Amino acid sequence: MNAAEPDWLDLRVPFDDAARQYALPLLDKAARALSLDTERQVGTERQVGTERPLVVIDLGAGTGNSMRFFDRCLAQRLPERPLHWVLVDADESALEIAADRFGTTVLTVAAPISSLPAIAAEVLGEVATEVGTASLTEVGTAKPRGERRTAAAASPDSCDLLITGSALLDVLTREDLATIVETLHRFSGVGLFLLSISGQWRLTPSHPDDGVLDEAFAHHQLRESRLGTHAATVLETTARNTGAQVETSASPWHLEAPRDSEFLTRFLTERVDAAIEEEPRLQARGRAWLEDRWAQSGLTVVVDHTDVLIDATVQHDTRTAQLGTRRGEPKR
Repeated sequence: MNAAEPDWLDLRVPFDDAARQYALPLLDKAARALSLDTERQVGTERQVGTERPLVVIDLGAGTGNSMRFFDRCLAQRLPERPLHWVLVDADESALEIAADRFGTTVLTVAAPISSLPAIAAEVLGEVATEVGTASLTEVGTAKPRGERRTAAAASPDSCDLLITGSALLDVLTREDLATIVETLHRFSGVGLFLLSISGQWRLTPSHPDDGVLDEAFAHHQLRESRLGTHAATVLETTARNTGAQVETSASPWHLEAPRDSEFLTRFLTERVDAAIEEEPRLQARGRAWLEDRWAQSGLTVVVDHTDVLIDATVQHDTRTAQLGTRRGEPKR
């Protein structure tokens, strides 16, 4: 995961939250999946008890803005379920800001995506045995950095797993996405990933250099084996191949000047900077393009994103058609 500046994460909050409204139907479906204990073998569904703990792991959590949104929405949809939040990010400084903001209500873990299966197993084990509730509030204080607690031996059927993320997938690799899907499959979890760049942005009025700058930016997004605009599609395919149910929806940003001038200036500048880094020959054209754009008081920009819901609570065996696995039973 690549670190983003904390001030940028905070600047984009109102625009992200506006776009996240498009994801509310997916949130409803995620909540329903987490509310039902489905037995595919006998074709029945029953409501999960309201006391059943829900572990929520937010990937690429940054300073906690994604967690704040999901926490509010989950509280509305699952009001009596105890939530155990785990914020995971490779940027330790951003997680320190999140810890300052949310205090003892969250566990923060500075780790790469490759650590996700171990993190999920450990936290689910602790919550399931009811010995981790207190220790989850002491991360970074009760244990020296880097020291791991031993996961308790417990049935994961006694709690549920939700993995979330916002504006994350495009900076991940194919291996990262496989790890996410593997974790959801292993623990019969639900995944909801919002605001993944899908490749299209529409500027009105148009400019002759829109296309060349967009192409250079798209190539920049693929550095270091990152998936860029292909990430949501790759995640969808990977999850379907494990038998999970997948649904996607669009969640665009709608920006306009002068109303959103501060955000537009930062967004367009960083996009052009990335394009120039990829194609240094675009230096003069990119700076001229920015000057032209800043002079357009009526500029509007639509930036397309894709949201992905993965429901692995009951999974289709892709080899034997309709066999299912009960949620909470770890896969082998």
